[in-house]
Amino acid sequence: MATLEAIKYSRGKLLVLDQLRLPHEHHYDEVSTSEEAFDCIRSMRVRGAPAIAIVAALAHAVELHNGSCTATTPGETIAYIDSRLDYLRESRPTAVDLFNAIALLKAAVRAAVAESLAHPEAKDAILAAYIKTAENILTKDLQNNTAIGAFGAAWLQEQYAASPDRKISVLTHCNTGSLATSGHGTALGIIRSLHAEGLLQHAYCTETRPYNQGSRLTSFELVYEGIPSTLITDSMAGALFALRRESSNIGAVIVGADRVVRNGDTANKVGTYTLAVLARHHGVKFIVAAPTTSIDLATEHGSGIKIEERKKEELTQISGAVVNPDGSVDTTQTARVAIADQRIGVWNPAFDVTPHELVDAIVTEKGTVVKGPDGQFNFSIVMPESTLPPSTLGYPIGGQAIQQPLANSVPGGRVNHGYKPGAPQYRDSLLSFHKDLIDIPSTLGGGSEDKVASFLADHLTKLGYATQLQLVPPRSDTRPGTKRYNVLAWPGASAISGPARTHKPRVLVTSHIDVVPPYIPYAIDAGEINDDTVISGRGSVDAKASVAVQVTAVEDLVAAGEVRAEDLMLLYVIGEETTGDGMKHFSASLQEQDQQLEFEAAIFGEPTENKLACGHKGITVGWIHAKGKAGHSGYPSVGKSATGLLTRALVKIADADLGSSERYGNSTFNIGRLTGGVAANVIAEEAGAYISVRIAGGNFTTGFDIVKERILDILKETDEEAFTLDLPYGYGPVKCDCDIDGFETLVANYGTDVANLEGNHQSYLYGPGSILVAHGKEEALRVCDLEDAVEGVKRIIKHALQK
Repeated sequence: MATLEAIKYSRGKLLVLDQLRLPHEHHYDEVSTSEEAFDCIRSMRVRGAPAIAIVAALAHAVELHNGSCTATTPGETIAYIDSRLDYLRESRPTAVDLFNAIALLKAAVRAAVAESLAHPEAKDAILAAYIKTAENILTKDLQNNTAIGAFGAAWLQEQYAASPDRKISVLTHCNTGSLATSGHGTALGIIRSLHAEGLLQHAYCTETRPYNQGSRLTSFELVYEGIPSTLITDSMAGALFALRRESSNIGAVIVGADRVVRNGDTANKVGTYTLAVLARHHGVKFIVAAPTTSIDLATEHGSGIKIEERKKEELTQISGAVVNPDGSVDTTQTARVAIADQRIGVWNPAFDVTPHELVDAIVTEKGTVVKGPDGQFNFSIVMPESTLPPSTLGYPIGGQAIQQPLANSVPGGRVNHGYKPGAPQYRDSLLSFHKDLIDIPSTLGGGSEDKVASFLADHLTKLGYATQLQLVPPRSDTRPGTKRYNVLAWPGASAISGPARTHKPRVLVTSHIDVVPPYIPYAIDAGEINDDTVISGRGSVDAKASVAVQVTAVEDLVAAGEVRAEDLMLLYVIGEETTGDGMKHFSASLQEQDQQLEFEAAIFGEPTENKLACGHKGITVGWIHAKGKAGHSGYPSVGKSATGLLTRALVKIADADLGSSERYGNSTFNIGRLTGGVAANVIAEEAGAYISVRIAGGNFTTGFDIVKERILDILKETDEEAFTLDLPYGYGPVKCDCDIDGFETLVANYGTDVANLEGNHQSYLYGPGSILVAHGKEEALRVCDLEDAVEGVKRIIKHALQK
C-alpha cells in the first residue's frame, strides 16, 4: 500500500494535497508562489503545524528556483527573501513551526553572505542556501516523526507493561498524521508505531468540530492503514472513559501541538483542554507529541500564545459529498448546507491551551520529557542548544584584585575620578535616562530587544546624533516576529562634514543593551536622592548603567569643548550575554566597507566597580558526549555505562590543571547541565555534559587550544572510544589596557565583547557596579557609582585621544 503524502516535492515543483476534498477525493494543487501558499494555508487546504511550515518554505524555494528574484546585490536578495517570508508568516498566527522555519531560513541566507562572495556569485550562494535549507526542513521532519513514534510507543509500553498479550487502546484528537506532516505523523505516528509493534488494541478518534479534521482526515488515515479504530463525537470522550476504559484498556490520550511553551502549556486544536481534564479525572495518561521545532522557549506561559479565531461559517455550515437515497456516496457531487440559524452569534477559536499541570509527558524526536519532582518540565534534556551558557565565576589565585559584592566594594566611600562634592549638573538627566532604559525589558529572547534599541536610537537622535539601526540576524531562540538591532551613533552630526557614516572616528564607546532574565522592574530608594541612594532592577548594573554613563560622559565632553564630536562613535549591541553575535556582526560589517574603519581605541562598558580592568579570562563552552552500551543494571558486565564514564571523566577534568598565569590565576571548569540515561535499572547508553571553562593560561590565540587538548587527553585516558568533544569555539585570556594613572585595577573572570571586535586598537574595559550582583535578584548600584563612572569614562576618552 502506498504511503499517504500530503506534500509532493521535487526541485522547482510543489504539489499539495487539498485536504478539504478528503476523504472522498484525492486532488493535488500545484503551489508555485508565496501567494498560492498563503491561500493554501489560510484556507486550510493544508494544515498541521509541521506541514504548514514545510509548504511555506518550499513554495518560496520553488519561486526562487523559477527566477522570481530579480535583485542583483546580496542585500537586495536578502531583503526580497525576507519580505516573502514575512508575508507567509501571517498566514497562521499560532503554529510556532512556521515562525521557527522562517527564522532558520533567514539565518541560512545571511550565513551564505558571510562567505564574502563577489557578485553575482553572492546572489547564487544565497538562493542555493535558501533552497537547500527549505529542502532539509522537509527531510528532517520525516526523520523527526519516525523518532517521535518510537519514543512515544516505548514510553507507553513502559508505563503499562504493554505487550502483544496485553495491548492498550488510545484516544486522539484532530489530525496529526501523514496529512499534517511530511509523513508518519506525530501523535498519530505514535499510534502507528504501537500498531506496528503489536501493542495497540484500538484507536479512538474524535470528529474534532468544527472543521472535522478527525472525522475527515484521521479516520481516513486509520482506515487506510488498517488500524483498528472507532470514530466518536467530541462530546463522547467522558462516556468513553467511564464505560470502556477498563474493557478496552484505554491508557492514553495522545495529541499533537501547534505550540508548546517553556513551562509545558500546550496550544492545540480546540477541544484538547477538555480531553485533558477528562483524562486526569479518569486516570488516563495525557501525552503531547511534538517536534522540538514546536517548542517555544521564548514564551514562558500559555497566556502568551496568540489564539487564532476563525470565521463563523465554519461552525454554522458544513460541506460534504452528496449521499444518494440508497446510501451510496456520490463523490462527484458536493454540497454545502447550513446546520444552524445563520443569525446566531458565533465564537470560533481554532485552538485552546492545555495547562502543563494536566500533561503527563511531551514526546519529541530527541526523547520523552516528563515533569520533575517540582512538577515542572525541563526541556534542556532535549533542547540543550537552546539553553544559555552558564554564568560562572572563577576566583584567581594571585594576580589582580577580584570584584566584590556591592556591600563590600569601596568600603565607606567611592572611587573618585575628579568628582566634585555636590550633585553634578547632569544628575537628573543621567538618572532619568538610566530609568528609561531599565523600564524597557530586553531580556534574552524576551521579545523587547527591538524596543530598547528603537528607544535608544530615538533618544540619541533627539540629542543631535546621527543614528543607525543595524539589523542583526535572529538566533534560534529569538521570539518570532522580533527584530534584533545594534544601535550606531555619531555625536554632533551637524558638525561632521559629509555623511555620518563616512567620517572616521578615533575612539569607539560601546556597551550592550541585552540583559539576562528574568526581568526585574526598576526601583529606587524612597526619599531625597543623594550619593548613597540605591537603584535596582534588571540591567541597572549590567549593562544599562554603562550605556547611560557613556552617553552622559560623551555629551558632557562635547558640550564643554573638551573633545571633538567627530572623533567619537557610540555603539550599543545586542547578544553580548550569549554568543556576542551583535558585536561580531558589527565587526564583520566594518571589514565589508570600501574604506575599512580602524579605531585607535575602544572603551567597553561592563561592571568593573569603576576600576580599570587589565583584562579578563577567555572562555569556551560546549558539550562532552559519552557513548556506552545499554543493558540490565543487574548485570553490569553486559553493558557499558555512559553516565559512569562521563562522571569519571568530569571528576578528572575538574581536578586537572587546565592552565594558569600570574595575571589571570587558574582556569576554572564548570558543569552547567547533565543529560543521559533512561531509567534507574538500565545501563545508560548515552550521556552528555554541557560545560564551560574560564581560560587563564596561554594567550588569546593559544589558550583555547591548550584547554581543548588537555580535555581530549583526559577523555582518552578515561576511555579510548567512548567520548566526543564538541567545543566549537573559544579564546584565551583577553588583555586590556590599564595604563591610566589614578585608576584602581582588576582582572575580570567573565567574558566580554572585547574579544569580538577585530582590529589593532587599544581596549579599555570599565563601568559602574559589580558583576557579582549583576545577574542576580539583588542587582543594584548607588547614584554615586553612576556619577563617578561618568567622570571615569570622560578621563578614559580624553586619555585615549591624547595617546
